[in-house]
Amino acid sequence: MKYRTFSFLLLIVVLPLFAAAQPLTDALKLDLQKRSQPEHIRQYLMIRHLSPINQDSTSSCWSFASVSFIESEMLRLGLDSVRLAVMYPVYCIFLEKTKRFVATRGRSRFAPGDLFFGALETVSKYGLMPMSAYSGSTCGWDTRNHTKLYAELDTLMREIKAESLWNEQTALQRVRQILDKHLGAPPEEFVYRGKAYTPKSFAEQVVRIPWDKYVKVISFQYAPFYSYTKLNVPDNWMNDSTFYNVPLAVWYQSMKDALSSGYSFAFDADISEPGYRLASGAVIVPDYDIPVGDITQESREFRFSNGATEDDHLMHAVGWSRTNGNEWFLVKDSWRTAYQSNHPGYLFMDESYLKLKVLAYLVHRDAVPKLWNH
Repeated sequence: MKYRTFSFLLLIVVLPLFAAAQPLTDALKLDLQKRSQPEHIRQYLMIRHLSPINQDSTSSCWSFASVSFIESEMLRLGLDSVRLAVMYPVYCIFLEKTKRFVATRGRSRFAPGDLFFGALETVSKYGLMPMSAYSGSTCGWDTRNHTKLYAELDTLMREIKAESLWNEQTALQRVRQILDKHLGAPPEEFVYRGKAYTPKSFAEQVVRIPWDKYVKVISFQYAPFYSYTKLNVPDNWMNDSTFYNVPLAVWYQSMKDALSSGYSFAFDADISEPGYRLASGAVIVPDYDIPVGDITQESREFRFSNGATEDDHLMHAVGWSRTNGNEWFLVKDSWRTAYQSNHPGYLFMDESYLKLKVLAYLVHRDAVPKLWNH
């Protein structure tokens, strides 16, 4: 009898949630139908890029997006088309996080999430390698699940902090053991197209994009415009203060300018909105939330300051289209939601979502001249 009672009580709790969610879904679908959108990725002005990869059960979107961006930059510059090892930056950044965790006596954030720093700033120290040299998996499957990896690393960090084990070399050795167990040990040397490389020589001789020519751009009122500042999100564990802050109109126009000029960009966004989770293959901020014409610097700032806009997920913008007056961005997305449509691995993102829910983007300086003309 108690099981029947429990089931009945569960229905009492769950059914109203379904009832509330359905009108929200219906309203979102109606709003989406009012906005003209491309029917296929071929309708976008598209930047060259490699095909999407599903990040599966990992929290490494930052590496998938940043590495995808690097691959596209190589194509733009006429370099080799190389599928880069997306798990190599993940391995390396955990080593860097361990060093900082020890140096700060456990005050530095140690978590799977990261920003563009993880894939770009570690290149000078660790280099890069092709996927053919390092799959980042010890199970032999194409899919990845890092639940146990994160749990073991978290347990180790708690132990280090609780017992004040502040020896960097010992901590690194133990972290490497865990990473090697789940990701595999990266090779110190490998062969690519008949030539031997180390990760650093591969980055220098094969990847060789202009690492000092990229800028990270934000648009928030908490710092002066046209100045460099810190992006105030938890995943900025390095306290990186090299984000260039510009007004919203300039910020948004520069993203369009970049794509129109043949440059892609990687970006950091909040994906907790119904317009991301419920609209299969298309991403919008619905009018019942805020009409696109009402999105201002102030409304954007308000949602960031009160926590409604959070640092959730990194993606890669590879196309742009104007369809019957509506502006859409073609987004290469590694998260599972992007694989639930008729264009797997891609999302069609409406201008409203970029203006309101994107926090920062990474792009080549030459792609965004309006940022400097003020």
